[in-house]
Amino acid sequence: MAQNWRAAAPVQRMGIILLLLGPPLLLWQAFPANQIPISQPAFLAVHSIMEIFAVVVAALIFFTAYGTRRAERSVRVVVLGCAFLAAALFDGLHLLSYEGMPALVTDNSPHKSILLWLCARVSAGIGLLLYVLLPDTRPAGAGERQWLLMATLALTAVLSWPILRYPQVLPAMFVPGEGLTPLKIWIEWLVFSLYIATALLLFLRRRRVRHCDVGSLMLALLLLAVGELFFTMYVQVTNTANLMGHGYKVMAYFFLYRAIFAEAIQQPFQQIRNMLVHDELTGLASRVSFNERLDEAIRKGRQTDETCAVISVGLDRFKTVNATLGHERGDLLLIAVADRIRSTVPEGSFIARFSGDNFMILLERTTPAQAHDIAQRLLHAMQEPYAVADDRLEITASMGVVTSPLDGDTASILLRHADVALHHAKARGRQCIILFSQDLSDSIARRALIEVKLKHALEQNEFHLVYQPKAFLSHGGIGEWEALLRWNSPGLGAISPLEFIPVAEETGIILLMGEWVLRESCQQLAAWRSLGLDPGSIAVNLSTRQLRQADLAHNIGSILRDADLPGSALNLEITESVIMDDPAAASAMLLQLAKQGIRISVDDFGTGYSSLSYLKTFPINWLKIDQSFIREVPHDENDVAIVRSILRLGHSLGLQVVAEGVETREQLAFLYGEGCDAVQGYLFSPPLSPAECEALMRSGRKLELPEP
Repeated sequence: MAQNWRAAAPVQRMGIILLLLGPPLLLWQAFPANQIPISQPAFLAVHSIMEIFAVVVAALIFFTAYGTRRAERSVRVVVLGCAFLAAALFDGLHLLSYEGMPALVTDNSPHKSILLWLCARVSAGIGLLLYVLLPDTRPAGAGERQWLLMATLALTAVLSWPILRYPQVLPAMFVPGEGLTPLKIWIEWLVFSLYIATALLLFLRRRRVRHCDVGSLMLALLLLAVGELFFTMYVQVTNTANLMGHGYKVMAYFFLYRAIFAEAIQQPFQQIRNMLVHDELTGLASRVSFNERLDEAIRKGRQTDETCAVISVGLDRFKTVNATLGHERGDLLLIAVADRIRSTVPEGSFIARFSGDNFMILLERTTPAQAHDIAQRLLHAMQEPYAVADDRLEITASMGVVTSPLDGDTASILLRHADVALHHAKARGRQCIILFSQDLSDSIARRALIEVKLKHALEQNEFHLVYQPKAFLSHGGIGEWEALLRWNSPGLGAISPLEFIPVAEETGIILLMGEWVLRESCQQLAAWRSLGLDPGSIAVNLSTRQLRQADLAHNIGSILRDADLPGSALNLEITESVIMDDPAAASAMLLQLAKQGIRISVDDFGTGYSSLSYLKTFPINWLKIDQSFIREVPHDENDVAIVRSILRLGHSLGLQVVAEGVETREQLAFLYGEGCDAVQGYLFSPPLSPAECEALMRSGRKLELPEP
């Protein structure tokens, strides 16, 4: 009992107090000598206010329960609304027929007003009984609602008219000087029994009665029952017994308002709130709820000098699951992941789903080292296969870890830094954990700045090309120039391609940049040829996004025609990863390019895809040995073995091989002795401006070849 009392809301405690006061007040008023008379004007004023309140609440219950034309309501709710419409009408007529009010059809009297009062009480009692008894499953159609409304209005009119017009022919309810008649008292006891029976049924069916505040409805029924007992004992209309009965009725209507009207209005907002604070799919907390909890944890941490940690979990390549298995399987996988996280992290951790495949975990009173250990344990747990429908799916996760106050003293900063750490975890190859540091934040900020400036760099002519020659080892002369893109930003200065090319690739700007490089380099080659020079061919790097373009071959053909160049003048350099991103599409596109005479080189060979089957199926002309293998030759035996293997493989397939990053005579001597076809590097020439390239070609300088 004490626990229930503490759990009750303050307003419900007030109702409980009124119920507890009921028996002593009834015992006090049970003796006529204790019923204090009240003047007619004063009683009429207070009575009018109380009845107006009751009429308004009953009308609100009707409008809420009946609903609008398009609103869906169950039969039991519509029945309750119609019953309280009748109660509102009867109570209104009861108020107007009270002694002291202007005559309503006939002279007003206590007898007439009591008859209307009893009609209102019986209507409300029957409506509440049906509300508790009827199921809440079947909706009422528009026709049913209209029929119930018309029947309610008709029945109210049929019962009200004889009371208003011929009250004297109806059995007496009150005799002046004597008080209430036995019939009136008997009917009040009947209404009392109706309220008590309904309260008992409500207690028994409390789990089935939905869409209302059952506690407030129970208080309303019991207060109505107590009020009815006061109406069995007054000997004079204007005395304290009658006034107390009306007071209990008003309080009962107040709780009816809370139980049915207020709850019905608040329910949609509560549902919206639940949607905001819970993720419907996984049952985890939502972003809104997590932010609130994190704010609270940070605030507590300031007071107690304790740290808290946040782990941002992102699934690796989750889009592939949706694309290959469908969104339904993807949703089932997310549910399984949520369950895995719940079962792995410590009890008391607060877990939320932030977006499609991003989860957040709040660990209160946790140090950075402890947070890393938990993340490590979770990383291993996530690697285990997931049973999804009839499949066993495997998916890994990347994680970013931040702690407060070390990495941020507000929720927004902490979450931003968690995203930064997660981004770096995915950038490092996924399936790893990154602890946030300020260096990561600076890196992200610079990347964002590069992205913003990159969007306008092309139109503002901030790009330029430099060209690095390739020397053919058969004669030492220049056989080809590789076009290299450079960016000199007015705000950031010279930016390395290693920084801006990945950003351009992610944002799609690489398509415009790539077309510009192709057109500019072909025009430059044509310009050198028009000067009578023999530059050979031009090599241009091609990105993944460019190779995916359906009209790439057509566009390159158009660029070559505009520059009046044959296809053999162009060499497209593509990395192994670009080729194997979509082998079928890449093969089809490379065949289209090869038909135009365009040559294809595999750049950075040996660092990418492990399968070499594409070398014999794709129209490839050159292999380009990555400079990481050249740097230590001829001193490193492993690098020597790798370079020899690439040279033999390429030559056995009829391909030419070029080595990049050649900087020493020793490297050149080794490559020359192994039969390499061409070299590129600072030993012969660094990348040059167009004017410097022209000067080099005019000089006729060749690479000094080693002795055979």
